[in-house]
Amino acid sequence: MFNKMKSKINIILLLIIVLSAFLRIWNLNKIPPGLTPDEAALGYNAYSILKTGRDEYGKFLPVIFKSFGDYKPGFYVYLTAPFVAVFGLNEWSVRLPSALSGVFSVFLLYLILYKLTNKKELGIWSAFLLAISPWHIQFSRGAWEVNVALTLTLLGIYYFLQSLTQIKYLKISVIAFAATLLTYQGAKLSTAIVVLCLCVAFYKEIIEIIKTDKIDVVKSLILGLLISTPIIFSIFTGAAGRLEVFSVFSYPRPRDYLQNFLDEGSEKYGTLSYYLFHSETLNFTRGVMGRWFNHLSGRFLFFEGDWANPRHTPPNHGTLLLFDLLLLPLGVMGLIRTNYKNIGKFILLWLLLAPLPAAMSRDAVQAVRSYNMLVPFVIISAFGIVYLIEFVNTIKHPIFKIPLMFVVIAIFSASFLYYLDSYLVHVPTHNAKYWEYGMKQIVQTVSPIRNNYSQVIIQQSYAQPYIYFLFYEKYDPKKYQDQAKLTNYLGPDVGLVDNLDNIAFSFFSWPIPLKTKTLVVGTPVVITSYNPNDYNLIKDIKYPNGDVIYKVLESKI
Repeated sequence: MFNKMKSKINIILLLIIVLSAFLRIWNLNKIPPGLTPDEAALGYNAYSILKTGRDEYGKFLPVIFKSFGDYKPGFYVYLTAPFVAVFGLNEWSVRLPSALSGVFSVFLLYLILYKLTNKKELGIWSAFLLAISPWHIQFSRGAWEVNVALTLTLLGIYYFLQSLTQIKYLKISVIAFAATLLTYQGAKLSTAIVVLCLCVAFYKEIIEIIKTDKIDVVKSLILGLLISTPIIFSIFTGAAGRLEVFSVFSYPRPRDYLQNFLDEGSEKYGTLSYYLFHSETLNFTRGVMGRWFNHLSGRFLFFEGDWANPRHTPPNHGTLLLFDLLLLPLGVMGLIRTNYKNIGKFILLWLLLAPLPAAMSRDAVQAVRSYNMLVPFVIISAFGIVYLIEFVNTIKHPIFKIPLMFVVIAIFSASFLYYLDSYLVHVPTHNAKYWEYGMKQIVQTVSPIRNNYSQVIIQQSYAQPYIYFLFYEKYDPKKYQDQAKLTNYLGPDVGLVDNLDNIAFSFFSWPIPLKTKTLVVGTPVVITSYNPNDYNLIKDIKYPNGDVIYKVLESKI
């Protein structure tokens, strides 16, 4: 009987993993509908490492990669390199590491819940809910370092739980947590939060381990520190520019604005009333708390998603399924009444602290920096399903039980189908502009003919058009390293490339005075009209809905 039950659980888990793989890998090269500049940069740097052992700027096997003026931990680049070697430099090879990482996360969450509760039922439901999670699918289907960091976090949690009974696993846990810092910039805070939550929830067990295996604990901590050293060192060497740009604390109110505001109330800067009601400390606290509550709002979780960054969620859909509106309240009740006090402390504390990295950024909401919230929400929803099943089983009469089951299944099905429609149908069309759709098409149009012109002028943008030529042309990394130059430096994390061979990337004004045969690419906003006597229209590059993104013209000189 036990073997049959175990076999049944294994089959269900396998089906869930297959489902998660399908939802993350099917049509991966087309949905999302275009590569972001960061995805193209990750892929090209992996290609460059394979070919030359150096990044696009010629640095030998760096731990931290320079990217458009910002700096990125390099684990994802090295993780991508084998896929590029096997599949070539394309959308598949860049996104597959994240997609497979997402599938592995589903299996890890099953293991974690089973380890925490000794109930395979909770592990199965948690794995299933993560497999169909809109938030998790969104970041598994793109080259998002944060998704790999979450997988490493789950790996760290699992082996931490294992180490409570077998100390040898502590080193693996520490390596996994430290590796998150080598993967994603924001992991410095998000991973620290997870480790803190584990320490609070399992402090008694940790104290016992320290008493009995102090040397192993010290060795593990030293190992983690050594792995993290390059990232810690980067904070003090100017390789964390984006932290400065995105931190809410980098944007204090201008002194003139504050003085005018105080004058309206006949108050003065530096007085008691200023410190009680108008100080920058109070202003930042209010801003952080407002952003923290935004991430727990229905607007973010269920109805609109990341409204500040539409690339992070499907149109008209939250980060969670609408069905979670029912499951989460039930899950909280189930979690509170559970006998597993440690898991209750860990999950609820993690949920409360997980929004902090996003709350301390400049955006009103940020689905990337709050991504770790997903795991507590999934686990709470799993408790909600178990609670709901237990409630349904208390109903003895079929006349009530069967309709209730039908209603629950119908609500879930409608919720999931609504999400699939939003992601699979509307993202490729309505969200194409957020995925730099058109950049690949520019390269495909320009590359075969660009040597026919003395110069090619392409409208410059913060989409970093140069990286798409490097990526889709599979440009010789050694040749590019000799000419790599970042100019137009606009801040701690933004730089642009002006030239690549005979291509000039320029913020030009129309019309352009030309002296030689030239190919010009620009948006209809810039190229408002043209004289057919001066130019031939080579191609209109269009969004999937038919709107023109770019015009490709050749001069008749």
